[in-house]
Amino acid sequence: TMALFYLGASHTRNSDVRISQPGTASDATFRSVSWDSESFKKPRYYGIRVSHFLEDRPDWGIGFDFTHDKVYASTSQVVHVDGMWNGAPVNEDAPMNQRVQSFSISHGVNILALNVYHRWMHQPWMHETASAFPYGRWQPYAGAGLTYYLLHPENTVNGQKNNESYQGAGFGYQLLGGLQYGITPTVGAFIEAKYNSGKVEVDTAGGGRGETELKSSQLLAGVSVVF
Repeated sequence: TMALFYLGASHTRNSDVRISQPGTASDATFRSVSWDSESFKKPRYYGIRVSHFLEDRPDWGIGFDFTHDKVYASTSQVVHVDGMWNGAPVNEDAPMNQRVQSFSISHGVNILALNVYHRWMHQPWMHETASAFPYGRWQPYAGAGLTYYLLHPENTVNGQKNNESYQGAGFGYQLLGGLQYGITPTVGAFIEAKYNSGKVEVDTAGGGRGETELKSSQLLAGVSVVF
């Protein structure tokens, strides 16, 4: 069994954001909204993982992965918006903050994943001491799994702020690949690229909802401890 801790940076692709606010007869979609992640500003991007590889098939394992990410919509940018707003039809290009002053998930985008991993052991390009590193000192690996989003949204719609709270927001999937290096038989270091995608839905101000698809690419590095 292995425990891992990592830091890194995340980039979230543009996506459509649908905002509804029943109290003002508003339900519109803001097209191709861009996101900032601010991975190196508090609260920083980080993650914790616990993995277990099978005794009879040590190249295969399962694990639980927790990632703390965040996103900030660039509401000052001009985007296309269509639907209904304040009871009137809308179909125009306009700054998002004319209607949605802020839309962020900064406490944050918490991703819970259940993954399957495969690692390649005893690489021929590295002479290794079998007794100290029975599964190889260098281990390329890959993984995939299902994710669940636990989000803390913060937003202001039509000048009204939402009631902030943590909420389950939807499911998605995760793909990853990396390289593990054994510093000692029990302590290692690794680098990894990871991709998450999921459709999420959160509360907005005025009893409304916000819907979007979060597609994020991440580059991370960390340490691992075998116990």
